Amino acid sequence: MTYKINVCLACDDNYSKYAGVVIASILANANSDDELSFHIIDGGINEARKGEILSLKSIKTCDIRFINIDENLFDDYKNVKTHKYLNITSYYRLKLPSLLPDIARVIYLDCDIVVTTSLAELFNKQIGEKPLAGVLDIKKKRLKSNPTYVNSGMLLMDLDNMRKQKLEQRFLAWTKEHIETIKTGDQEIINEVCKDSIQILEDEWNVQSSNFINRSSYTSCPKIIHYTAKLKPWHYASFSFHRGLYFKYLQMTPWRLSEKEHKHWTKDNQTASILRYLIYRPLFWLRPAFYKAVWYTYLKNNLKNMFSVGNYGQTHYMIRLFGLKIKFTKREFAKIRNQNLYYYYKKNNIDIMTIPPAEGQARDIQLANLVLLKELDYVCKQNGLKYWLDGGTLLGAVRHKGFIPWDDDIDVAMLRDDYEKIIDAFKKSSRNPDIFADYVVSERNFAQCIIKVQHKKCPHLFVDIFPWDIYGKRLTLEEQLQKTLYLKSLRTELEKMFKVKESSSKVRKVICSFMTEKVLTNEVADDKGDYVWGLDFSHQWKNWFTHYEVLNPLKSIEFEGIEFPCLNNPDAFLSRLYGDYMAYPKKIGTGHSMFLDLSEEEKRIIEELKCCKEE
Repeated sequence: MTYKINVCLACDDNYSKYAGVVIASILANANSDDELSFHIIDGGINEARKGEILSLKSIKTCDIRFINIDENLFDDYKNVKTHKYLNITSYYRLKLPSLLPDIARVIYLDCDIVVTTSLAELFNKQIGEKPLAGVLDIKKKRLKSNPTYVNSGMLLMDLDNMRKQKLEQRFLAWTKEHIETIKTGDQEIINEVCKDSIQILEDEWNVQSSNFINRSSYTSCPKIIHYTAKLKPWHYASFSFHRGLYFKYLQMTPWRLSEKEHKHWTKDNQTASILRYLIYRPLFWLRPAFYKAVWYTYLKNNLKNMFSVGNYGQTHYMIRLFGLKIKFTKREFAKIRNQNLYYYYKKNNIDIMTIPPAEGQARDIQLANLVLLKELDYVCKQNGLKYWLDGGTLLGAVRHKGFIPWDDDIDVAMLRDDYEKIIDAFKKSSRNPDIFADYVVSERNFAQCIIKVQHKKCPHLFVDIFPWDIYGKRLTLEEQLQKTLYLKSLRTELEKMFKVKESSSKVRKVICSFMTEKVLTNEVADDKGDYVWGLDFSHQWKNWFTHYEVLNPLKSIEFEGIEFPCLNNPDAFLSRLYGDYMAYPKKIGTGHSMFLDLSEEEKRIIEELKCCKEE
């Protein structure tokens, strides 16, 4: 399902950069089918900065429009008492029903916020006839006189209802009547006028991170983080518990920091923030909360670079120790793997070509993925694009005439020219609106970005598409191996450049520049020269090159009872990758999704796709 989501921010030129970080965080975490429209109430943003904000569309396609206003509309609010660091832009939200006359509903966000999830769920919250929804203000959470007192930095606003209830006029009337007693500006106006008619949302939608300690510990899964302290993340020696996330999303914008600047604002800042807070509260070191804060805001981030243990997919852990990476299987999956029937076949030397296919959920996922492959095949034929089975899928076709029984994903390859057309081809020709193609940046390796054919409602289904480039020169085997070592060194260089997750467009731009400037620079072009895997993916094979005649001309091969495109000489290709590919591997692994705890909806989708294949 496609979600159209309206988001509003208000700022002047001074805060426009921070508004850009908010937008970057939203785009980076949006679902593929979220259609986002940003409405920026313009309090004087210069044209250069507007251009920088518009460039954020490279993270994800969206609409961004700037709404010019007449500040005279807010003359009645200019003398209202509020926090010293707030200005007139904070009152813009009070007139959104008239500033956005064609919009029915909008999410309003302050500029000292980052978003860590898709906003589709929030935007579609049911709030009945109430004009506003928000999260209780952490400082007023137990306010008996107004139990629905919310923090106004994040508001879900039903503008149609606000117009119906004439809230703009009521805000202004209440302000004029109480102007001498108002202490907290627009937030107080909103809460007093809308008392008892605001829908309260879960805390996770406005985690108010406002001190050196985690005052927002009521949720471990913040979806929107609001830096409510006087010192914001961009102030040196600020001490917000979630400060690091601000810099994560800043690095996705035109204002990204150099490595030296990043160190200054993150690592060096942590020491300064501890000292500053101890001066501010000299006895704080006696409280356990101090040591918790030191761990989360200082030690944890620094030690993480030396030693860390984390998940590597569903079935493995990854230990990182001084740059060394060690992967090992989780105990529960190691047990399942050791009980795997395929180890029995291997131990008893049963012909690998005779072993039966997978069963249960593993087989269901295989057959559902097969539907995605069939859709890729259809789209390519409709648009005159070429692809062929690659990697483990090709091995499965040759050895089993289908999936490798203990595998569940699908690998294909395309030459770069066709590869770059496949996303638009899917938009034009796909028969199933839920099946699409798009670039995906790996969650494990931020310098790794390839196109995947995916299903909108079941992210565990996918077909990987690996790009091949025309190297333009025929190499000897020794030259291929030497060049591969060079390519792997370039991959290492890329991985050092992307320490935080960036938009796919930025990753692709750097990869393409590496390919054109550092790889495909041969003076003599041979029409029948070698092909090489692109730097888009960190292949582990010893040789990344393939001779022209191994690929051309393409032929067909049976895979799960269907004919699909195949290299001209699959034996030469597979022998280069696997050695004796007709023998059992040393380790019989598990697929990406075989043991996932699928939701009922995902199970239903997989069952439907599986039945499509069977028909």
